[in-house]
Amino acid sequence: MRIEDTVWRMIGISGSERGQLRLTKDSFSFEGEKGTRFDVPHRSVTAVRFPWYYLGGGMKVTVGTETYRFSFVEPHNEYASIGDGRATGAKWRTALEKVVRNAA
Repeated sequence: MRIEDTVWRMIGISGSERGQLRLTKDSFSFEGEKGTRFDVPHRSVTAVRFPWYYLGGGMKVTVGTETYRFSFVEPHNEYASIGDGRATGAKWRTALEKVVRNAA
């Protein structure tokens, strides 16, 4: 298993950091423009949420004690494909729910 996508880590009210979100058979990581934010074994992922107000295009992930917000749709891009972002979100939802369930 390996999933990798370009995502945006949401920062504060209007900031974001583009990067690569990766899930392999052993680890989960995010490498942003300013370096690696986390690269952890699956057991470190303690919660995954897909809030309704993200409309399937984003998620919140808790790694250890830190919660990260990610968007699968490029923020502030009027030409971004919401449909593509929702499809990417569905893929990650399926994969990460398995990771959290198996790590428990």
